[in-house]
Amino acid sequence: MARAACGVWLGDHRMAAEGGASVIDQAAERLTSARERRRFHRIWEEAAELVAERLLALRELRDLPPNEQEAAILAVRETFEKAALTEEDLFKQDLDAGYLDRYLRAQDPGRPVRAGLAEGAVRLYDLVLRECAAYAIEAAHALPGAGLAGMAELLRRDRQILDEIGAVLERLPERRGPHDFERDYCQLVANRLDQVEFFGVTLSESSRRYPLSVAYLSLTARAARAPDDLLAADQVERVLARSDRLFIRGQAGTGKTTLLHWIAVHSARDSFPDRLAAWNGTVPFFLPLRRYVSSELPGPEAFLQEVGRHIALEMAPGWVHRQLRTGRAIVLLDGVDELAETRRDEVKRWLTDLIAAFPRARYVVTSRPAATPEDWLAAAGFLAAELEPMTPTQVRAFTHRWHEAIRSGCTTEPERAEVVEQEEGLLNALDHHRHLRQLAGYPLLCALLCALHRDRRGQLPGNRMELYEIALHMLLERRDRERRVETQPVVGRTEQMLLLSDLAYWLIRNGWSDAARADAIDRLAAKLRAMPQVKAEPAQVYRVLLERTGLLREQVEGRVDFVHRSFEEYLAAKQAVDEGDFGVLQAHAHESQWHEVVVMAAGHASAAGREALLGGLLARGRDRQTPRAHRDLLSLVALACLETSPERSPELEQNIRDATAKLVPPQGEAAARALGRAGPFAIDLLMASVPNNEYAEVLTIEAVRESGDPAALPLLARFGPDTRHSVVDALVRAWPHFDPQEYAARVLADSPLHAGELTVNDARLLPALRWLRRLTHLTVATASPDGVAFVRDLPALRALEVAAAPGPLDLAPLAGLADLTTLVVAGDVTNVRVLTELPLRELAIGAPGFYRLGGAELAALQMLTLYHVASVQPLGAAVLPALTRLDLHLADGWSEEALPVPARLDRLALHFATPPNLRALRAVTGPVLALHHHGRGPLDLSELAGRENVRVHLYRRSAEVLGEATLGAGSLVRSAWEDGVTSR
Repeated sequence: MARAACGVWLGDHRMAAEGGASVIDQAAERLTSARERRRFHRIWEEAAELVAERLLALRELRDLPPNEQEAAILAVRETFEKAALTEEDLFKQDLDAGYLDRYLRAQDPGRPVRAGLAEGAVRLYDLVLRECAAYAIEAAHALPGAGLAGMAELLRRDRQILDEIGAVLERLPERRGPHDFERDYCQLVANRLDQVEFFGVTLSESSRRYPLSVAYLSLTARAARAPDDLLAADQVERVLARSDRLFIRGQAGTGKTTLLHWIAVHSARDSFPDRLAAWNGTVPFFLPLRRYVSSELPGPEAFLQEVGRHIALEMAPGWVHRQLRTGRAIVLLDGVDELAETRRDEVKRWLTDLIAAFPRARYVVTSRPAATPEDWLAAAGFLAAELEPMTPTQVRAFTHRWHEAIRSGCTTEPERAEVVEQEEGLLNALDHHRHLRQLAGYPLLCALLCALHRDRRGQLPGNRMELYEIALHMLLERRDRERRVETQPVVGRTEQMLLLSDLAYWLIRNGWSDAARADAIDRLAAKLRAMPQVKAEPAQVYRVLLERTGLLREQVEGRVDFVHRSFEEYLAAKQAVDEGDFGVLQAHAHESQWHEVVVMAAGHASAAGREALLGGLLARGRDRQTPRAHRDLLSLVALACLETSPERSPELEQNIRDATAKLVPPQGEAAARALGRAGPFAIDLLMASVPNNEYAEVLTIEAVRESGDPAALPLLARFGPDTRHSVVDALVRAWPHFDPQEYAARVLADSPLHAGELTVNDARLLPALRWLRRLTHLTVATASPDGVAFVRDLPALRALEVAAAPGPLDLAPLAGLADLTTLVVAGDVTNVRVLTELPLRELAIGAPGFYRLGGAELAALQMLTLYHVASVQPLGAAVLPALTRLDLHLADGWSEEALPVPARLDRLALHFATPPNLRALRAVTGPVLALHHHGRGPLDLSELAGRENVRVHLYRRSAEVLGEATLGAGSLVRSAWEDGVTSR
């Protein structure tokens, strides 16, 4: 088996033809040193031992006497050694264990008879041969790429690769007999569909095909009339778990086919995640409807035509029917939209009949929305859901998974390092360019960006115009052609471009986001009059553009719009240039919906047309008749046009640079406002600029703050580590304008803040504080419905001040804050005993809560502030051996009692609005006595005559002090008026 696996892995027909017994020896000869050759042999010996351990677990082996066991195993070995793996089919991607088993028997016919095997040993021979064929295929799949690089990788990672082989073999279900067709079929499905294949673009083989199980990213689906236990938009796996009949709709490139492949692979391997555990134990049948464009839809006995055709003849009669009838089958019906419109009702009837015959089976059907309404299968009990575009976070995750899949196929460490570098480069490009982010929202187009970036050695097309051209070529022609999707009537790519460009410009020119279907068809009809080569009716052409291009949709019944704004703008710009509408472009360039149209028109235009367009923009910007608010915008649009302009005169470029010198980066508040009005395209301009001083950095932050556009986060993240107070303040002020979690994670995560200090005035920000790695001192100046539960995610917090709370504050979440030394809580608290577990040195708390400490010790506490003090007697509620400062905020009508003064106290402060009787303070002779009078009435100090070190602070202009002259040495009276600055 090991030799066969080596032959399949190497895929070298000439070497394999010389005999299976020597293939490992011949492969080893390719290596340069004797040590490497010995290690290569040992690896295959260990692989054989892994197989032997699996075989020893077979029940049939244990049921035979030792001599018959040995005879059967030797016969299997002879069959493997006899076979020379020369037949080309053996080396194709859809190689399966059943095919290899039949090939081996054909190469060594009659082996059991020649070996003199008894009946039981023959059964064991059949079982072990089939089992070893499966092992050989799985082992070959688990190995790195073939060739010298693959052999070197095998030597370098031998232990890891052997572990992977062991895991793969362990994953195979136990064979129930020598002719266990279900296991062979599931193994074939898993190996065949566990890959993503990219159609429509010229790419290297490694970028065009990669493992699905590594690259797959869970997407979001919006369920129509979602059940109570589903969110309107939820993870697609949760939607799958909710129903046995799913109708998944999605625009071109949203991942519908990939989702079905993922379901099939996990079904075949019994490896669904916990949320879909009920789907384990199933058998998948993947049916791409494009295979039946010109043929009848299949009956159950033909379900293996797409995956499993090589072993279909081994299937027992009625096997598929049994899987359907028992409810073990998952029927995966892909691409209703890929059949002609006239046949879709036929599909619906066929599916309805299948469900009526086999109601216990699971069914998942996919289609583009334009081809079928969401209630198309409602009568058959299907839950309809539509795949959503990816969020920016999902785009980053998808990009990582894609590159991880590519890394899994690399054979050397330098190759893997290069892929890591390419991933980082692409993520950086996505951060810097809005047009890339707009494309990346769909898995197909995101994968296109990944593949182009990799195949061009870490470089995307330098001009976005080229990128759009590649993407449109893929969507409009090559992808369907290479996937063998036939569409009628035929509308060539050139005609499609002309028609779509006319539609796009018509919408933009009229200021419409969409149009009525009838109006769009009329527009097509007018354009088609000049295209005699297109024989189809306008309504038929409309259906093809809607269903097959992936560019149009009817999100609202009867109204059509473009799926991707970027493509709409690209096509509209092409039409505007073709019609010579440079005056129209200049007249509208200050309008936000025209910005990108003008920028891409510069790319479509000839050199002369481009000069006229950009020169006209600058002229309008200088014209005093142009409204002031528009002038800077026009200059910014001209600057943006340089990116798409492959050719321009040096004089024109210098004029544009001069006109925008004070705008990008902004040098004044007016420039910042102009950038703010410019909209999203200004973000790319700012990304390409470098502020040259602190003021320009603050203005740059202010310019994008109001947008709340996630696209601005990479720009803001540049300033995250800045230590300057004005920059930190600007970033914190911008925080509430963005998604709190994403902003904190991407912008503020490494911010030094103000030496770790932060004040939060918006409760929405509190759960996001966990991302701020350098936060140590926090003031919460807003009421939070969840109290301080968020601090559980802030283990490094050293100081916490809660200035407002809707009710008693639960202190229980503070229990894990091992570094918390300062706590200030203005209101009442519960779970106050938690304070004894903290290393507090400074505490400010409501007196009622403090009194509930019940004699507990706060050994490290040096400064205590109590609010709402009505009586001083309960100061003994805690043992405070280290206390040196005590601040009491007295309630009106407080009980005038002698103050218990801790021995080490060196400062006592009283805060009051109504002056208390100070006679009780005569006995407090040691520490400094500070009196903070916040009221309006007179304060009589005569009761403290002769008392030294009395510090009086007045906070009202009307407050009067009596007996000031009687105070002892070191005393003073200060006025800190209410409208001034005070300190405690």
